[in-house]
Amino acid sequence: MNSPKHILLLSPGFPKDENDFNCIPPLHEFLIKFKLLYPSAQLSVISFQYPYQKTEYLWNGIKIYPLGGKNLIIKKPFIWLKAILKAISINKTNPIDIIHSIWLGECALIGNFLANKINCKHICTLMGQDVKADNKYLKLSKSERIKIIALSINQAQNFSKLTNRNVDEIIHWGLEDQDFKETERDIDLLAVGSIIPLKNYSLFIRLIAELKKDKPALKCKLVGSGPELASLIKLSNEKGVVEHIKFTGLLNRQEIFKLMRRSKIFIHPSLFEGSGFVFAEALVNGMNIVSYNVGYAQNHPKWSIAKDEQEFILLVKVLLNKSLDFNPVNHFPLRETVDSYASIYGIR
Repeated sequence: MNSPKHILLLSPGFPKDENDFNCIPPLHEFLIKFKLLYPSAQLSVISFQYPYQKTEYLWNGIKIYPLGGKNLIIKKPFIWLKAILKAISINKTNPIDIIHSIWLGECALIGNFLANKINCKHICTLMGQDVKADNKYLKLSKSERIKIIALSINQAQNFSKLTNRNVDEIIHWGLEDQDFKETERDIDLLAVGSIIPLKNYSLFIRLIAELKKDKPALKCKLVGSGPELASLIKLSNEKGVVEHIKFTGLLNRQEIFKLMRRSKIFIHPSLFEGSGFVFAEALVNGMNIVSYNVGYAQNHPKWSIAKDEQEFILLVKVLLNKSLDFNPVNHFPLRETVDSYASIYGIR
């Protein structure tokens, strides 16, 4: 074991307290497990935009420095300057060995500047839509100082196409096994996510309209909110499926897990995912999945991958007429995620 390292994380957002479970769940689960397994490592977090407070606080024993940017564009240069000054101040009293930026965005930009200034290692974890052609921060990939971590093979391949640079590592965000008693699977189809055009939830409505012809008692739920919600409700009325789908709005993570344990098939029609942590959550709660080849997608008896909309609908029809396996599967154990980053940090 090498000497203890001080790791400074730069993130756009961070849980405002220990009960804020919906803010970047994979990151906060990672940090709790990391601190448990590698207690000698020192962890600090500078959070640029959220929470909106500016008072420093402890979160599960980790010092959090919120800058309260509130995603106001006009304030961003000032927030960046604050982040730089705060990191330099931290470094004076507690030298930083590693800067780990989350998203290839403003945090990576400032992280790269700081890594050069204080001469430390810089790691950046790609998260999702930061690996799209319209991300102006992709030019940071030219920096040799940044070690780029992808969350999935699909994301890594997309990054390579856009930048002509391969990622340095692929490390899935992991999660713990879930301890639960099997309940009745009384929900046929469940979808969870931000209701935005990219997630393609209009396909979910069309799918229900097709399936109800043979399954008049079909029961479905869509969890989430977003700008497409009104149009989806309108479409569900037009397709005559209002009796078959419930729009739940936002739910906390434990409520979502309870729904997953009651549901048979996880429907994820998204056209793009950097990772799709929700896939891992569905599997560890015993669900079967139908999706396109995005994010974490991989061939598995409990995971059906469609090439187009017609095949998507067909795969769901087949599954609904089968005797399904609801045993939980953890493809991405949190321990593996933590150990992989510990190796990159140089502490194992």
